[in-house]
Amino acid sequence: MSSFRRRLGLSLLPLVTLVALWPVGRILHDSWEVVRLTGQMPEAPPGGFDWVHWVSEEGRIVAGYVFPGGPAARAGIQEGDVFYLLDFQQFFNLEDLKQAIDGQPPGSVHTYALFRDGNYLEVRVRFTRYPTFLYPLSPTLWQFSLWGFALGAFVHVLALLLLFPLARHGRRARFSLLLICVSALWFFSNLGRLLQVTFLGPPYPGGLQDRVFQLLTFTGLVGWIGFPALLLRQIVHDLRLHRPAFYHRIGHVPPLVLAAAVVLTTFHPGALPFTLEALIAPILFYVCCYVGLAAGLILLLGTGRSTTSESWNRSGSWLTLAFSVLLGLSVLDVVPLFGLVTDSMVGWVIVGAQLLALAPIGLVSLATLKLGKVDLVLERTLVYGTVLGAIFLAFVGGMSLMEPLLARMNTPWQVVGGLYVVLLLVFFERLAHWLRRELPAFFSTERQRTRQLLSHFQEQMTQLFSFEALARRTVEVVAEAFRVRSVRIFFRPDESLPWFSAAYHPEPPYLTERIVEAIWPHFREEGRIWARNPELSEARLPQELQALLESRHVALVIPIIAEQRPLGLLALGPRRNRHEFYNLEDLDLLRMLGGQLALAIERLYLVERERALIRQNAEAQLVALRAQINPHFLFNALNTIAALINEHPEKAEAVVEHLAAIFRHTLNTGGRSFVSLDEELQLVRHYLEIERARFGEKLSVAIEWPAELSTFPVPAFSVQTLAENAVKHGLEKLRTGGAVQIRARRLEDGLVEILVADTGAGIPWLWEQNGQPVEGPLPFFGLGLRNVMARLEQLYGRRDLLRFESAPGQGTRVRLLLPPVPQPEPTSPVN
Repeated sequence: MSSFRRRLGLSLLPLVTLVALWPVGRILHDSWEVVRLTGQMPEAPPGGFDWVHWVSEEGRIVAGYVFPGGPAARAGIQEGDVFYLLDFQQFFNLEDLKQAIDGQPPGSVHTYALFRDGNYLEVRVRFTRYPTFLYPLSPTLWQFSLWGFALGAFVHVLALLLLFPLARHGRRARFSLLLICVSALWFFSNLGRLLQVTFLGPPYPGGLQDRVFQLLTFTGLVGWIGFPALLLRQIVHDLRLHRPAFYHRIGHVPPLVLAAAVVLTTFHPGALPFTLEALIAPILFYVCCYVGLAAGLILLLGTGRSTTSESWNRSGSWLTLAFSVLLGLSVLDVVPLFGLVTDSMVGWVIVGAQLLALAPIGLVSLATLKLGKVDLVLERTLVYGTVLGAIFLAFVGGMSLMEPLLARMNTPWQVVGGLYVVLLLVFFERLAHWLRRELPAFFSTERQRTRQLLSHFQEQMTQLFSFEALARRTVEVVAEAFRVRSVRIFFRPDESLPWFSAAYHPEPPYLTERIVEAIWPHFREEGRIWARNPELSEARLPQELQALLESRHVALVIPIIAEQRPLGLLALGPRRNRHEFYNLEDLDLLRMLGGQLALAIERLYLVERERALIRQNAEAQLVALRAQINPHFLFNALNTIAALINEHPEKAEAVVEHLAAIFRHTLNTGGRSFVSLDEELQLVRHYLEIERARFGEKLSVAIEWPAELSTFPVPAFSVQTLAENAVKHGLEKLRTGGAVQIRARRLEDGLVEILVADTGAGIPWLWEQNGQPVEGPLPFFGLGLRNVMARLEQLYGRRDLLRFESAPGQGTRVRLLLPPVPQPEPTSPVN
């Protein structure tokens, strides 16, 4: 069935093309018959026009509408005047009068005899050219034409603003831009002619105004002829009917023939046996054929195809086809539509057909227009339209109020008007700034919601402290802000690091790290956005890589760039609603987000490097502490062993075993910042046993900890340092010795408390604190305590974990408070 439809579509192309030339062929045939009968080429002088719409009323010919500013109005003809004579010749039939007026050359002057309220009068009217495709038949029709073409021109301006930024990248956008430009020729030229006649009056032949009017007529007809050909060409291309080339190129013949006829009748009058006005019917019929054929091809072959032509729904296509067929048959007099209605109704139909031509152009370009900055263009248009309208009303109203005053003061209105305009521009320039700032608040759109979500996320970035959290939150926000089906992010702050990635609702087949490695060199080199839609794409990927991304359902790839150095990629799938498109505003927002992400990644990278340096510093301090402890232990232990080896060899052997256990522990812990509580207290026990061998019965030791805290992480050598300070600075100063008690327990707030208490000499500086616990760092700290305090702050981010209290005769109590789960040690970056 699809093959049959395709053959039928290919057959319709040459058939409709030939049919579109039928009116031109009929004109040429009639001219040939005249040449055959008379032996000479018929002359076709341009028709004249008096700018009066004559109507038949009760057997009389009456002026139904006299165009203001036209030659008849200037001569004095008014609506309601009854026609009597033209150049002293009487006409009783309205059609005969119209033919007589049309047969007079433009620029000629003719005498009208009229009756007004029973009074006879004569006026002389200078004829002009008939305004091709303009219909001054009633004030309503004229105003409708003026405002209709003004609105159409405004729509074209909006479309051009949307298409210009897109045309750099995609063929379809360039074609849509060409189609809109050609259509704009028709709309702007017609609007220019309407405004010229409205404000300056109809142009008389030979003057500059007439030449401008004729040039506008020519450019308008070029656009009127060109847009159906381009429209049909796009439909044929979308439906893949452009091969074989014969069927595609034969459609160029009618527009070229009509364009040549327009050129000759405009710039070489008399070269053809007919005037420009005779081309109205052939051009209108050609437009009907091509627009109707485009709609018919969509109905025949467009179902299920993914093209820009899918913007035409079936109802719209049927309506377009029906209207085109009806109007085309009326032009050929097959359907006597024009013969059954008045001239005014014919004018309404033709003007309506001209304005409705905007519909198929807009529908074909709609899918491309959605890719532009729609919200931004409409917002600015509303602002400037409001300001310009307000300026116009303020100027007209203000000058109207000042007119009586200026007349009494005999002041030149030009000077006052100029000053007034300057004041208005200053005031309304401020109004425009205010509107641009305040208007989005009144017209909150989906785009505004997206901006708010992204703005809030940018504030949240400073509160994310890991690459994983940043990646995960990014895909969630992007999916919500842009209503995307799936999002993937890959980045790495340094080429030597692995990829950090996150996904939101990934869909198979997945975008994997292997594929990212394949496409990364291109994005690293170009640093530009890639889009599945060519109108938006800035990057130029090889065809195989584009196909690879498309097979993974990727619609957009946004590079994350910092200081011209790409750090990663943000890949977006299609929108959740299949009728929604990404556009240039989305790309601007995503490009801005990519820049913010790059700053956040670099900030986290610097934080991670700082953490690594801190960790390295802590490890260096730990190594320094071990270097300090080991010689001290070794010196004291060797002295003890030397003193015991002769008298108590078994005790000397025990000291050697404890010393070996201490060094074994030091070697096993290596560069670890944390050890288990069980390991730490076993180290302390070995240390205190060596000290007991020195002190003998003068030193008593008690160490207690619950079994459930055996694996609790403790900063390495922290408790050992406290125990060493208790012996060295507390008990050694007393000849009587003393006791050291170490106890661990879990507090109600979840912290683990390790108490190191001694009955030594105490710390005089603490006696002044009235027995209240004091948090470090404190003035009496030596190298060991400063080291422990610094490591606690680095590892836990707190300075209140080490507390001291002492009283005269009661020794010293030190409490080490440890959070239940220490902050994870940062991973050192690979340099």
